[in-house]
Amino acid sequence: MRIGFITQWFPPEPGTHVAAGIATGLAERGHQVDVVTGFPNYPSGRLMEGWAQRFYLREEYSPGVTLHRSPLYPSHDSSPTHRMANYLSFAASATATANLRVPRPDVWLVYSSPATAAVPALLARRGRRAPICLHIQDLWPDSVTGSDFVHGRALRMMDRALHAFTNASYRAAERIGVISPSMKDILVQRGVPADKIRWVPNWSDNAKAPDNAAERRSLGLPSGPLFLYAGNLGKLQGLLPLVNAFADVPEAQLVLMGDGVEKDELSAAAADAPAGNVHVRNSVPADVVPHHLAAADVLVVSLKDSPLLRATMPSKVQSSMAAGKPILVHGAGDVADVVTDAGAGVAVRPGNHGEVADGIRELANQPDEWADAGVAARQHYEDHFAPDVGITRLESMLLEAAKRGQQ
Repeated sequence: MRIGFITQWFPPEPGTHVAAGIATGLAERGHQVDVVTGFPNYPSGRLMEGWAQRFYLREEYSPGVTLHRSPLYPSHDSSPTHRMANYLSFAASATATANLRVPRPDVWLVYSSPATAAVPALLARRGRRAPICLHIQDLWPDSVTGSDFVHGRALRMMDRALHAFTNASYRAAERIGVISPSMKDILVQRGVPADKIRWVPNWSDNAKAPDNAAERRSLGLPSGPLFLYAGNLGKLQGLLPLVNAFADVPEAQLVLMGDGVEKDELSAAAADAPAGNVHVRNSVPADVVPHHLAAADVLVVSLKDSPLLRATMPSKVQSSMAAGKPILVHGAGDVADVVTDAGAGVAVRPGNHGEVADGIRELANQPDEWADAGVAARQHYEDHFAPDVGITRLESMLLEAAKRGQQ
């Protein structure tokens, strides 16, 4: 097939390995993938060094994968106006790119976060129209209206408008892929036919972390039981209560590595931590991340507790399991269930300070169990989240949609 793949974020932006894995994985199966994406500005909200925006830029990313970059308003701060300008500017420019530059696909695949990424496929003109598959990463409007960015009348208006838009995109889609079991239940409750939905969890191509914990000193990491969170330091991650809980477990060390809108607040909390056992670090290049994962004893997945986030599955779960390390889940719902059911670690409920501290202490003081939990994590990854497994699920959904479009 020729696949038009719309994703607002793509390498070299950090944290975009899922989108990159989709594009290259499909190309390795013999498909031609045209990626419509933006100019790199995530997560800082500033255009990455060495880049300049233009109306259109074409790149050959890898065999079978062509990038079509469209300009956007770069922003990732807490301003709702700036954030929506970021989303809508990409939707508009990517629509022009999809209609003018991308060859007609057999199927459109939309990496649906933000949901506005579906606009180019929805507005494809004659000669570019094709069946649409949505691969939903975050439920909208929940992830917007539940972010505390907007309040009052503006919140109600935005909620109505985004519900109308997402419902229209669901009706237009031939197939909808969801990344967690609970997400399907929510969509069905909202009127989406169950036979249109497929479970297509994200996967990770991260290799198992090598046994090189001795690198800690060269990486600037502290000694002692080391918990590592590597990723976005944003509001939805709910990291501040985790920082506070580590104050009650001075024998454990927490490293938060990344960027995001809460980085300054987390840095201030770490500086005030009486035990001095919380450390905020800058993000590192993607090829250096595995060395940090290898040097850690426990990897951390953190999400605020809300109905929306109980039904999500951040890609950090897959990459942590791929690393073969025990996992501390500071979250609830599907993300907690998958780790505990696999025997891969401990889950604690955000907002319950005592439970969080007890979970940290349990993992920190039981090093003899780290290896078994790491083996269980890796096995669950290979059974459910390995690239071959994930690509097969996604490819099957795309083929179904393309065949329906031919009927």
